[in-house]
Amino acid sequence: MVRIKALLDSLACVVALFSLAPVLTYLDRPLQLFALLALPVAFWCDRRKRYPLPPWLATLIAVAGIALYAVQITREDVATPVVHALVVLLSIRLLSPKQGRDYLQIFVLALFILAGSSLIHLEISFILYLVLLVFSVTLGLVILTVFVTDKQLVMPRRDLMKLIKVGLILPSFSLLLMMIFFVVLPRTRHPLWNFLNPTAQATAGLAETVQPGAFSQISAIKKLSFRAEGPELAPEDRYWRALVLNRSEKGRWIRIEPPPERLIRVAGPRSVIFAIYPEPRRDRYLVTLDRPTLVSGIRHYSTVDQMFTARSDLDHPLRFEVRASPGADLLVAADIDRNFYLQTPQQVSTRMRQIAAGITALSPNSEVRLTALADFFREQQLSYAQDDLSAGPDPIDDFLFGKKRGYCEFFASAYVTLARLSGIPARLVGGYYGGEYNSLGDYYLVGEETAHVWTEVLTTDNHWRRIDPSQWAVNVASTLGTRNLAKLSALQQLIDSLNYHWVQAVVIFDLARQMTIFLETGDRLRSLRSVEVSNDWWQKTSLLLGSLFLVWILIRRRKSPEAKLLERFRSRLVKRYGPEVIRPSSGLGEISEQLDNDACREFARIYYDAIFHDRSLTGRELASLKLLLKRL
Repeated sequence: MVRIKALLDSLACVVALFSLAPVLTYLDRPLQLFALLALPVAFWCDRRKRYPLPPWLATLIAVAGIALYAVQITREDVATPVVHALVVLLSIRLLSPKQGRDYLQIFVLALFILAGSSLIHLEISFILYLVLLVFSVTLGLVILTVFVTDKQLVMPRRDLMKLIKVGLILPSFSLLLMMIFFVVLPRTRHPLWNFLNPTAQATAGLAETVQPGAFSQISAIKKLSFRAEGPELAPEDRYWRALVLNRSEKGRWIRIEPPPERLIRVAGPRSVIFAIYPEPRRDRYLVTLDRPTLVSGIRHYSTVDQMFTARSDLDHPLRFEVRASPGADLLVAADIDRNFYLQTPQQVSTRMRQIAAGITALSPNSEVRLTALADFFREQQLSYAQDDLSAGPDPIDDFLFGKKRGYCEFFASAYVTLARLSGIPARLVGGYYGGEYNSLGDYYLVGEETAHVWTEVLTTDNHWRRIDPSQWAVNVASTLGTRNLAKLSALQQLIDSLNYHWVQAVVIFDLARQMTIFLETGDRLRSLRSVEVSNDWWQKTSLLLGSLFLVWILIRRRKSPEAKLLERFRSRLVKRYGPEVIRPSSGLGEISEQLDNDACREFARIYYDAIFHDRSLTGRELASLKLLLKRL
């Protein structure tokens, strides 16, 4: 026997737990502790029927909590304070005496808190908590309807299980309808939660300017920048391009509009296609695999030096495709303005000018000069480092001839400066290098900590060639090289694959994706009509349909013990008295009176006692009926 109120109290705690789990890490520490403590205390209080908060004190704390978080609501952040206030109300309600409407309030508050969690951060775990909460709340509402009729009701476990079965069937259909409506109903690229609470934007490891020496130490930013779905690449091809810097101004490399540049062709291997899923960010730079030849799936602007910028903010999850030829050179027309890429920084040390003069004197051919530049960087024994960096009035000179420690900005800035001093047009390219490949989903995970700067030089035969001077560091294998050696464990690959498919199936599932699915489905259906189906296909289809039909027959033939006993009872009587006496429409009572048989009467009495009380036969009753069948 189970007390309905005790079951309802337990369900209230379970519902509260499912709603608090996704928001717990986003709560203030005092409220986090209060909410965690409220669950076990509420469970204990419900069992003892003693509550720590009288109604007047509960009301006072609830009002104070709402007022505290109401003043924290801003235009930039609406959802977080509202969720905090809802958690206060839920915790107070758990610690107070409960009647019918109090349980209803707990269920409603739990649903609102879960909805609020999606405004703060929409993770794949949301669907798990949603399913659990829908089942728990629906079951709680079914039991609540029984509770309000009799608050002291005690139910047999058998009857309670029937009630629970009904409570679990309802949400099953509801979730099915939710999935159908999710696919069918249209939506925009900017969902409601972006308006109420803008998506948290990543702090970019990628900077719009390069200023070596601005910091004596830098630290990596461990945040995901984007996912790139496509084939696995060789380590030397994992360069992800974002922006181009072409002018030195007050110790910084910045970007100004470059002169016209006519691209003749991309000279390199066969192109590959990648689908890019960027994380929300503040800038509009579209990250592409180097060298990009085509960007599709998003409205954008492009420049002569292969930069792509979105026409709208990238403050929401999205998807676009990139066609690129990794490792290729760009062949441009001969009328390119070389002088634009030969302008040098205002402050250049005497030692750097002497090195450049020696390289220039070797040969007018750019290949000879580039070889001499590479030899110089290798001979300097430079180290790739992120601390104890060069600073002061001339950090590049100190990097090359003093500390000889620096990260990619030092290497690239020094190289472009020396290349321009040596008469070789050059520019800086910012983006990312490396990435961890997830073989389960066939995509790269590229984090902000892999932000990188390299260079491009214009050769004598008008080819823009990528050169990464950071690869000449003496410790490159243990620094930059590790970006391409990191491997995800099997569990990490599985978890991130789930997140990746969650982003694809839910987060960026907008109207455009819906229309694409509908159009592709229509094309496939039309193509089926025009394809000649082979005999082998018909054989496989017939075998499948036959197997399904056999399974359906077997399921239909499964009968309860009561039905099987009744069939055996009728079969015995037909054999003993003949089919003309035992008609199919005759009931058990009618048969037993007609035959005047004590065994028949006893069989009918036991059978009807169970059926009329809407219950199954007990083990003892089944044994008695089987003995009566033997007597027949």
